[in-house]
Amino acid sequence: MQKRNLFYKKNIKIDRCFLLKVLFTFWIFSPFGGWGAFAQTACFTADNTRGCVPLTVNVTDCSNTPNPTLIAYKYSQIEGFVARTTNTYTQPGRYSITQIVQVGASGDSIRRINYIEVLPTPVPIFTIKNCANQQISIDIPDLTYEQYEINWGDASPIQTTPKNSPPLTHTYASLGSFSVTITGKYVPGNCGGTTSVLVTPVTTLPKPMPSLIQTITRGTNNGKIVLNFDSDASFLYDFLVNGVAVTQNIQGTGGTIIQTFDNLNTENQVFCFEIKAKDVCGNENVSDNVFCNQILKVTAQNNQNIIDWRAYPASNIPVGAFESYTLYRNGQAYQVFTDINQVQYVDTDVQCRVNYCYELVADFNSPTLDFSVKTNQSCVQSFSTLPPPAVNSLNSTVDSDFTIRLFWEVPTIPRITSYKIDRNGEILTNETATKSIIDTDLRMTKQFCYKIQYTNECENTSAVSASTCPVFLRGNAVTQGNIQLNWTPYRNSDNSFEDYIVEKLDENGNVYAQIQIFSNIINFALDTEAKDDRQIMRYRIKTVIDNAKKIYSYSNVIQIKQKFKIFFPNAFAPEGLNATFAPKALFIKTYKMVIFNRLGEELFSTKNIDEGWNGNAKGNPAPADTYVYVVELEDTLGEIFTTQGTFLLIR
Repeated sequence: MQKRNLFYKKNIKIDRCFLLKVLFTFWIFSPFGGWGAFAQTACFTADNTRGCVPLTVNVTDCSNTPNPTLIAYKYSQIEGFVARTTNTYTQPGRYSITQIVQVGASGDSIRRINYIEVLPTPVPIFTIKNCANQQISIDIPDLTYEQYEINWGDASPIQTTPKNSPPLTHTYASLGSFSVTITGKYVPGNCGGTTSVLVTPVTTLPKPMPSLIQTITRGTNNGKIVLNFDSDASFLYDFLVNGVAVTQNIQGTGGTIIQTFDNLNTENQVFCFEIKAKDVCGNENVSDNVFCNQILKVTAQNNQNIIDWRAYPASNIPVGAFESYTLYRNGQAYQVFTDINQVQYVDTDVQCRVNYCYELVADFNSPTLDFSVKTNQSCVQSFSTLPPPAVNSLNSTVDSDFTIRLFWEVPTIPRITSYKIDRNGEILTNETATKSIIDTDLRMTKQFCYKIQYTNECENTSAVSASTCPVFLRGNAVTQGNIQLNWTPYRNSDNSFEDYIVEKLDENGNVYAQIQIFSNIINFALDTEAKDDRQIMRYRIKTVIDNAKKIYSYSNVIQIKQKFKIFFPNAFAPEGLNATFAPKALFIKTYKMVIFNRLGEELFSTKNIDEGWNGNAKGNPAPADTYVYVVELEDTLGEIFTTQGTFLLIR
């Protein structure tokens, strides 16, 4: 026959010999492997079968077995049989205990199912609320324990109440703070969890006072108002609108309550609110009837917005409690008014086609009042029919051989949507919001004059500006090396500039010399230094509009071509002042001169214009006579020229 395993193999804390004795006894006397009856009866009792965790249990053997060989106990499923008679339970629950008794080769056992009840000790659940007259009320909805003990913290007797009891009240004889302790009790068990809370009784209920009354929606039947106030968790609250109770028994939270009132005629009616505080002991206290809403509306007029609101009903407001109205525009504080009877503001600082949203906040503060009233938000889009100012500081300058640039000053608000440009009577348009325009594909054969007007996003058009005309420059060589310059007067919309400067330009357009005119009325100049300057002279006029701000206007660039110059003497004396025969020349790039006698014989040749003939021929002085020169040359502009002549050699 297979032996029955009566024990767990783990957590056995008895010695090996003791275990063998237990196993042998159970094998003999078990129904499956024993061979005889057991005369003794197992029996034990516990001193504590119900209690709070941690629970210590002491067991006592009551089997009356004389001289037992072994008595052992099993206190839980996770532990085997042990000889000790004490066990501590650290987790709540129900536990069974098994006892075995052995005398010699005989034995018996007993198992008490769910014999021990170990109870948890949660903190009791309760609420404490203040009442007037220094009373507090305690409500214990907790059903964990059979009864509860209340220590009121003022040396009064501890009060015991069973579970499911109605709320208890207690009156304190003095003001102050008291620690109220609630202890749950198991019966039987006489133990449980405990907790404390500090209470401060009050003599009277605080008078409720909202912190904010705000009109959310303006309308005749769908108006909405919200009311914010700080609540006390001890009290219930009723709300009265114009003296009529509309919402009742709102439980305080200990924080801010936001109460909404819908379907009101906020368009035509003022609503004043009262708040009634009620405690669970039957006491009440109601707020003052001074908390009223305000309505705001805004109307857009030409170049201004009219903001209207109702004056706050101040009949019950203490003197000096009103601080100010603050008008908000697009979320920012905009204007502050200190007269409670002010009902309008005209906002002229507006731009057309811009949305403006306004709100008004009234602030009140006194020893008994501290609240704000916020109106509804009202929005409009502004408009204007006023023509904008004309373009000013309109100037112009020639940027290149084919372009003129106009630049000016103009208000940028409201935004400009288009320009109309008059160029010598021809109308040009530009659809960009800019402060400069380049006129292209021009031929600089005359002076160009411009006038501008613009249209802004308000669809209003400015007057036509005064004209601007960049300088148109002409010039010619009046004599060899003397160049006459003439130009048209510069004009701008301000009819103001400082002076003219004649600029000389190199072939790369860089200024290398200037002729200062020191006048804004002289429009001509004579360049007498051109004869030794460049074969092509380039000029432009720089108009100084504002030298401090570096504002200038430039004319067209002109080019004047000068003829090359070459001069030959008609006689020379090698022994005199003119020791050689050579020309004087300007603007010559290449050069070749050949000297012949009367017979056509070549006597001298050179390609260096600075090298002259010294009067010698074949190493000997040539006789006094008439000779012929032939010259081929190319000027700096690439023009080729051939000339010849005669001269006299004097000895």
